[in-house]
Amino acid sequence: MSKSSTCSKKIVKGCALSALSSLMFLGASAHGGIVPVGGTHTIDNSLPPEDWTLNAGSTLISNGAQALIIDAESAIFNATGGGAQRLNGRLNSTFNVTNASIDRIGGGFAIMLSDSTANLTNSTVTSDDIGLQLIRNNAGQIGSTATLTNNSSVTALNGGALLTGFSRLNVLNSSIEATDVTSYGVRLSHADLNATGSTIVGGLNGLQVGREIVDLARTSTVTLDGSTLEGKSGSAIVVGFQDRAGITANIDVLNGSRLIGANGTMLEVNDGAAVNFKADRSDLAGNIIVESGSTARITLQNASTLNGNLQNVTQTRLDTRSTLNGNVQAVAGTAATVSLDNGSAINGNIDNVVSLSLNNSSMLTGNVNSDTNGSVLLDNASVLTGQINNSANLNINNSAQWVMTGDSSVQRLALNNGVVRMGTNEQFQQLNVVDLSGKGTFVMGADLGNGNTDFLNVTGNASGQYQLKISATGTTPVSAERVQVGNIASGDASFSLGSRDTVDAGTFVYRLTKEGQGLYLNPDKETVSTSSNTALALAGSARSVLNAEMNMLNYQIGDRGLSVRPEASMRAASDSDTTKLSNSVWVRTYGNQYSVDNAYGDGYTQNQTGITGGADTLVDLGGRSWVLGGFVGSSHTKMDLEYGSSATVESVNAGVYGSTFDVESGVFVNVMAKINQFDNKAKVTMSDGTRAKGDYKALGASGSVAVGKHIRLKDNYFVEPQVRVSTGVTQSDSYRLDNGLEVKADTMRSLQGNVGVRGGRVISLENGGLLEASLSTGVNHEFVKTNEVKINDDSFDDDRASSSVEYGAGVKWTPAQRNWQVSGQVGGSKGNTVSQDWSGSLRVSYFF
Repeated sequence: MSKSSTCSKKIVKGCALSALSSLMFLGASAHGGIVPVGGTHTIDNSLPPEDWTLNAGSTLISNGAQALIIDAESAIFNATGGGAQRLNGRLNSTFNVTNASIDRIGGGFAIMLSDSTANLTNSTVTSDDIGLQLIRNNAGQIGSTATLTNNSSVTALNGGALLTGFSRLNVLNSSIEATDVTSYGVRLSHADLNATGSTIVGGLNGLQVGREIVDLARTSTVTLDGSTLEGKSGSAIVVGFQDRAGITANIDVLNGSRLIGANGTMLEVNDGAAVNFKADRSDLAGNIIVESGSTARITLQNASTLNGNLQNVTQTRLDTRSTLNGNVQAVAGTAATVSLDNGSAINGNIDNVVSLSLNNSSMLTGNVNSDTNGSVLLDNASVLTGQINNSANLNINNSAQWVMTGDSSVQRLALNNGVVRMGTNEQFQQLNVVDLSGKGTFVMGADLGNGNTDFLNVTGNASGQYQLKISATGTTPVSAERVQVGNIASGDASFSLGSRDTVDAGTFVYRLTKEGQGLYLNPDKETVSTSSNTALALAGSARSVLNAEMNMLNYQIGDRGLSVRPEASMRAASDSDTTKLSNSVWVRTYGNQYSVDNAYGDGYTQNQTGITGGADTLVDLGGRSWVLGGFVGSSHTKMDLEYGSSATVESVNAGVYGSTFDVESGVFVNVMAKINQFDNKAKVTMSDGTRAKGDYKALGASGSVAVGKHIRLKDNYFVEPQVRVSTGVTQSDSYRLDNGLEVKADTMRSLQGNVGVRGGRVISLENGGLLEASLSTGVNHEFVKTNEVKINDDSFDDDRASSSVEYGAGVKWTPAQRNWQVSGQVGGSKGNTVSQDWSGSLRVSYFF
């Protein structure tokens, strides 16, 4: 070996001829092979393993051969299959190893590269010391590069891979593992690691980042793409482990990569190191711990998740729907910052940060104890849920919200269309502010029934405009005394209760007043609450529902009545002699809208749609012809009240009717009786925007009698004066809204009289059909004044007694066959409390 080594050095120096080189190669075969300068040699498994020395510019090709030590200097070793015990490369040497194994037993490295390159494909490296050692020539800044691809693996005892300045390790779909309890997977000093689809495991740490004795002022870079890095007994990554200052590292964890630390720490930063850590599209678990004097900037982006605590992190940034489930704790005076953007979230507490910002629908759920001079910014619909204490400046802008979970103190609070949500009706809180400015909303919990509320305490100056949105209730306050909700020491700030300027409290409302430094809620017994207004509207709805159904049935009875008097009207306009048809079936659909002036509220509109079907027959009673029939129907009524409240009534009805007509005198009588079941539902939007609901069922009955005279005029004109009396009743009932409002509606009674006239003409069509057009008008009066409704302990008289003028128009078509008929009506009414804006109905009848 000594002779061969001497000769190889002479060859490197160019001191031998080619003949001498050949003799040296042959002579070295017994003790170790030498590839001379510029030479190329191929080996296979036909010879026993031996050492090989590769001189400058030479190439050794191994086709399945087993070798011992390959020592290359500015040379190339290409191996396919087989393997070696150790590879040692210097001065820009290259090792290309495919489907081979490098097995080092007895200590030392398996592969040593100095300013050289190794490419391993589907190969294995094992060592009882260090697997890969990638170093630089101390006099240069080149470094070494190793690339593991296609399921290559490195398994070592003390360290998987060690890299010094300017070196680079690429691990592609491969693995590195060190097995001793104190070992590392990869160690970097001013070097780079790139792992894609790979696994790196160390007995202690997965990755250690340090620096050489001489500081190269170079940042180590780590990129993990879809890879796993694990420390079996310690942290996943440790930056700074040699008590050497000046370490810098950039670490990118991408696309589902994982960091696993057995001690619960995924990143540990020591020795005054500075780390930039970024997670992108990855879900991580473990703490990040930064030693005092060190710095770390943490970025989570593109829906990344970190489950762990951040300790003494200098800068924390979450972007694009990323989430941190853990606490952020900084050392006071370190100027630590936290920022969230684009729908990101933190679920944990924030301590001692000098700046916290939430932007673009981001969320923080936890308490904030900021630095003494710290600031908090909530912007663009972001939400912070928790306590804020010691903040020098709190800014809430553009629909952002602070949801308080306990008493809090802020030096300066500025709102720019921001919202502060204080307590709830179960947990009342106080917000202490020195100076208040801007424009925004305070949402305050209140139990007005017991006089308890949240409290806004401004000890310095208040300026700007603010809306107090105070919790409403359906229960009646136990005391009629005013309730204080705030104290404003000084300033010209204005406070209101919003567009309604009231707070619902049981039956009635409260109004806001400022007296001295105090903000008070004063009871107003003249204005009913939204819940009361809805309950009163629902209680009075039955009368309108019955009226609309009754008017529709009166049209139907009148139309059927004409079918038994063709001799008096329609037949007179026809030259044909039709046969009277004694039976009919029919269906009628209808709709209408009422406008109601509520005596205790702001009024409402009521829309109804329905359908009714029936059948009747012609019978002889006491020598007179009567049409007797029955019907069933249903209708849906919706009331639209102020501020988004509503009520609905589902009505199912059934009844009987009769009609007779005296041909000689033209006198007719129409009678009707029916029963209803009403399913009533109330949906209330209270003054604070919360919803309440309740429902109840009630039975009703109604009937009417109409007497009129059909007067024939020349040219088939006619006029029909008519008097009608109708009555209705619905049973009393009690119900409760889920906001605590209790309602008891007394029996509703109605007695109405109507005087009207209808006139029109019957036109004979060329094909033998008949067309009747008509106009109608009348006066209707409600006689019953008192219908009591009790809300909580307060009684109201739902007085709907009033008069109205009615008007309408109709058309009816009977074909020549006379066995079916179509008719339609439109109309309305005008009254001083109830008006019908419009109504319409359409009927189809078949006679047989």
